[in-house]
Amino acid sequence: MRYAAAYVLATLAGNTNPDVSTISKILGSVGIDCDNAKAQKVIDACKGKSVDQIIEEGTKKLSSLPTAS
Repeated sequence: MRYAAAYVLATLAGNTNPDVSTISKILGSVGIDCDNAKAQKVIDACKGKSVDQIIEEGTKKLSSLPTAS
């Protein structure tokens, strides 16, 4: 989730094509070490999609998860 959040933050800041170093810099600013392979996986999954599309797809996935009662 942290990699996706960093990706979205970068795009909201105006970076239309965030790379691993951008995600690493964002995560590092709050003391989180970046796994480059995981960051690249998020970049590949989000490439060519708008933030709205990413959020819509994520919302659908979250709504299908079972919840504890």
